[in-house]
Amino acid sequence: MHGGHMLEDEPMAEMNLIPLIDIALTLLIIMMVTTAFIRKPGVSLKLPETVTREGAPEMKKDLVVVIGADGSAYLDGVKQSPEGLQARLKQVALVNKEARILVKGDRDVQYAYVMGVMDMVRQAGLTRVVLPTDPKPVGRPGGPGVPLSGGTPVASNPVPSIGTPRQGNVIPR
Repeated sequence: MHGGHMLEDEPMAEMNLIPLIDIALTLLIIMMVTTAFIRKPGVSLKLPETVTREGAPEMKKDLVVVIGADGSAYLDGVKQSPEGLQARLKQVALVNKEARILVKGDRDVQYAYVMGVMDMVRQAGLTRVVLPTDPKPVGRPGGPGVPLSGGTPVASNPVPSIGTPRQGNVIPR
């Protein structure tokens, strides 16, 4: 470089940043897309949906008991036998009687399984129990057996009153 102009056979001393930025942004997009598909290990759970929510949001210090659709119980992501769960709940109660327990039951689990876990929690002496739910989208009608806007529960299979014929039913004379 002599006097501010370049000769043809001299190397260019400038660095072009545009290809570097393109590569960095491409890698960032790839990372964002792949992390969206990475699932945390644990239980696949579909919580029931409600319009109202109970309690404060989940915090790290909360003890989470998950009941899967098959009725198996998990404590903080680890599968537990009923005896192991009961023992762990008693340990927690010895350390802190005010510990908050979140009982997350899959929407397809039988009610008896949830009540069994609730009974274990009470037997351990813990009283701060929350049953978390997923938020129900506003404007979506309730499902079978779910109240609609404060009304009475809707029966999923209504039973006809006596004396009203239903298709296929025969009323004795």
